[in-house]
Amino acid sequence: MKKEFDFDLPLKRYFLKPVADDLSDRGISCLDDLLDRMYENPNGWWKELGLSKSRANGIISWMHARRNVGLELPDTVRKKAEDLGKRFYKNEEIEEVGGALWHDLILDRNGKRILGQPQKPNSEVQPLEHLSVPPQFDGSNGSNRGDKSECALDVDSDKEAVTLWLKAKATNANTLNAYRREGERFLLWCLLEKHIPLSSAKISECSDYLTWLQMLGRTDEQTWSQRWLQPQTVWLGPKNIPRDSRDWRPFNCALSFSSRKAASTIVRQLFTFLHKTGYLRFNPFDQISSKVQLLPGEGKPKEFADRSLTKEQWEEIEEYLDKQPDDILKARLKVMLLLGKGLGMRASEMLNARCGWIQIARYGQNEELVIDIVGKGDKERRLPISEAQERIINDYLAYRRRPLLLEEEGRDIPILASLRPGSKGAASEGLSRSGLYLILQKFLEEVAAALHKERPRDSAKLRASSLHWLRHTFAVTSLEVMPVNVVQNALGHASVNTTTKYIAPDQEEILESFKRLEKNQ
Repeated sequence: MKKEFDFDLPLKRYFLKPVADDLSDRGISCLDDLLDRMYENPNGWWKELGLSKSRANGIISWMHARRNVGLELPDTVRKKAEDLGKRFYKNEEIEEVGGALWHDLILDRNGKRILGQPQKPNSEVQPLEHLSVPPQFDGSNGSNRGDKSECALDVDSDKEAVTLWLKAKATNANTLNAYRREGERFLLWCLLEKHIPLSSAKISECSDYLTWLQMLGRTDEQTWSQRWLQPQTVWLGPKNIPRDSRDWRPFNCALSFSSRKAASTIVRQLFTFLHKTGYLRFNPFDQISSKVQLLPGEGKPKEFADRSLTKEQWEEIEEYLDKQPDDILKARLKVMLLLGKGLGMRASEMLNARCGWIQIARYGQNEELVIDIVGKGDKERRLPISEAQERIINDYLAYRRRPLLLEEEGRDIPILASLRPGSKGAASEGLSRSGLYLILQKFLEEVAAALHKERPRDSAKLRASSLHWLRHTFAVTSLEVMPVNVVQNALGHASVNTTTKYIAPDQEEILESFKRLEKNQ
């Protein structure tokens, strides 16, 4: 027996919110309106509405997939939808338009059960800012909710509470990214894995979450499915996917010891905040051990020095880059390497850096070119810029047709830029975080591939490296010629203990001793 669509329901009952809103803005308020346009102009309905081709493809594919439940398309449109499902059409983009949270069936205005928002794979896995939670799961009636009259938070739902926590506690971009990542992960986990609001999570659920983090990405599906509801593919996806992409997932790999420790710490901080503000009656994490165990095969977490490149490896990087054609891509890579390895800047500092950070400073009777880096907690540190480094940056600015360093009109220009500047002018052309990571990752993989046959160890090291390794390499290299307190200031470390993590004299001595032992055997 067919379940018929209610053609007069708002489109948000069938399509994802951005799609429904887009259609609504174009005068399409229900499926009936949409079908009218298709029958009136089968070949050009989507152009008439001003839709992108990928969105139009997604809409007709979604509707054609539901042809057996009352959705009948015009012949021309139906033929196009059928073609989109064929192999030779695989290269034509099809936007995912349908699906909703936890609902295959909904109730119409008369209480009749009808087919509503069909659930697509992972449709409910959305970043915090796009997440739409059904009322029964939004936490407004969570079993651990405190007395609302005594709550310091003027919010009704768990999502709002997490968002307010971020606003109150995430004082800079790095903290915001880390806190948001762990907050939304736990919120999604409660909803999808446990089918409860975050504010209903008790000791058993919170303890399960820490176990779940240990197993994710390192467990076979058969074992996984015996314990957990959602398959791992719901949670795991590629790295560096934009948050507004349909391919976004909360995780991209199994979490390391340090990542699990950070996840545990941040979620505990979230619950402490919610408890102390009266949003929750109790904090279930208070009764769970904060110790994060090492899993078999993990061993001791790597020292900072292990995540740096040797002098020889760095020379290979420079030689490979020198052989590339002289163009804006090469110029940008040179600046990236300069900022990371030459000046030890964090990713956030590299992205925020403006040409105005570089200026002339007077030291006694001498003048030096310096960069005033604004780092964590808006703390500034000053580092010298050599003539060679100045030339590298100016060469890159020249490719971009921007004012050179020290020119007043160029003060607000980002040092690193996208190849496709924004429409708001030079000040808005800055590179995104994902762009920065992807560019450098691609380059390091190219260098690794070039070294694979002759130097497989170095190749493997480069494949494992990432953007932050540039800063680690700066630290290790600097400690060979500078006092530790000078390196501490150069890196912007609040504590010298952080800087000394780059020094491993005991391990080096053990290594040299074993080499001497081998010679005597």
